[in-house]
Amino acid sequence: MNLDRTLPITFPRRVLGMHPALLFVFCYFAFQALFITFISNGAGLDDAEQLANIGYLDWGYGGSQPPLYTWITNLAALLIGTSLLTLQIVKFGLLASMFASVYGGMRLLGLPRNVAAAGMLGLFLIPQIGWESQRALTHSVAGTTGCAWAFLAFAWHMKSRSALSAALFGLTMAAAFLGKFNASFFLLTLIITAMTIADYRKVLLSRLSLVTAAVSVFCLAPTGLWMLQHKDSVIARSGKFEIGATGDFLLDRALGLMRLFEVSFLFSILAVAIAGIIFIAHRNRKNPAPIPAIPGERFLLRLILVGFAVVFVGVCLTGATNVKDRWLQPVLFLLPASLAYLLHRYRLTDRSLFDFGIASIIVAFVVTPVLAVNLTYGSRNDPPIGQLDYAELFKQVRDAGEFSTVLADFPQIPGNFRLYDPSLKVVHPETPDAASRIVKPLLVLWFGGDQPPEKVTNILQAANIELPSDKIATTELPYRTHLDIKLPVHYVIID
Repeated sequence: MNLDRTLPITFPRRVLGMHPALLFVFCYFAFQALFITFISNGAGLDDAEQLANIGYLDWGYGGSQPPLYTWITNLAALLIGTSLLTLQIVKFGLLASMFASVYGGMRLLGLPRNVAAAGMLGLFLIPQIGWESQRALTHSVAGTTGCAWAFLAFAWHMKSRSALSAALFGLTMAAAFLGKFNASFFLLTLIITAMTIADYRKVLLSRLSLVTAAVSVFCLAPTGLWMLQHKDSVIARSGKFEIGATGDFLLDRALGLMRLFEVSFLFSILAVAIAGIIFIAHRNRKNPAPIPAIPGERFLLRLILVGFAVVFVGVCLTGATNVKDRWLQPVLFLLPASLAYLLHRYRLTDRSLFDFGIASIIVAFVVTPVLAVNLTYGSRNDPPIGQLDYAELFKQVRDAGEFSTVLADFPQIPGNFRLYDPSLKVVHPETPDAASRIVKPLLVLWFGGDQPPEKVTNILQAANIELPSDKIATTELPYRTHLDIKLPVHYVIID
């Protein structure tokens, strides 16, 4: 008898009341929040945008971005203050809840605990989650986390089938959409896939779905009305999709689909490659007679296929030629979960799951030092904007006079200024109703040429404020880790 082929690998069942993999995720992201805060000089582009926007509450914030991440950051700042640590607590807290929701959803769908643990850890193998979400992203983190919440709530609803679970499902669907608009792809995928499973179709076609729909509509209505009233803000960045870029109907769609397959490959290759290597390495432990798949297992596998098909159709319908890998996050984030299930189904022991989890943990550990180098030094041609000497610039500008509002061409400088004075109001070209938010004394600040860019002067004109050209001051803002590289900055204070 070959014990290596018949006995499963044993895991500690619980540590501090939870699966060891879940405990690792919580400890890892808690450490990352503290570590990134410790090595950071200032906020990067996305975090600085959050700092600029959390000075006020609204149903939307412009820049074609939904409000959930900003709401959460605003709440965190009210509770524990405005700081770099607050920003990291929000981001890594959301990431931790994303991982935990994937684990919980898989368990509620009926998958074994070790499959759920391996599927959760496999998220580290998705570059846009294990790397880019830690390095820079904000709204994409909220969107994917919202999708993970919806996945968890869906799994519970299919098991509970109560009015409460239906309401929670509706709430999480709204949260996903308010996190990132492309989460709608996942929500559509979730519903379509569930309709292919008889047990789930019964629940979705019951009266409980009226509760789900009512809660979703109630939560989305205020932001929906805001979007209708601020259409320019909603479509401000729509050009990034490059819809109809060539002017040829068929060529646009061919380019878009080619790009879709390319980014899908880049998004999934690490997880698929590692799972494939492990699958081959355990070929002598093949499961000779896999048991029939339960509804939850069939649902998990179909989610990936249906999700890709939904995006495929979306590209064909819109003619978008620029498809980015992070836009696939809400659709393919459950790919590692599906891979973990396949390893479990077609291999005799849990050893393959153990190896998949260990590989994921190794990648997570490698990310930490590489991330530190990237955030500190970047590259010679692209130093990190978080390393600009914001403290020295703030001191210099504050010495020139008092100001309560900062108007700038981009949010990164005024956003970072709020780390030193959270009472500052920030206005930039993507701020909705920008002119009405200006309160004097006003600091006008911009990069580049001696005169402010048109998008800044337009806001000043709308606010009936004249720029005193003779009072414009100029300075240079250096990178702390690249002292030979400096950015010209111009500013003027208007009383």
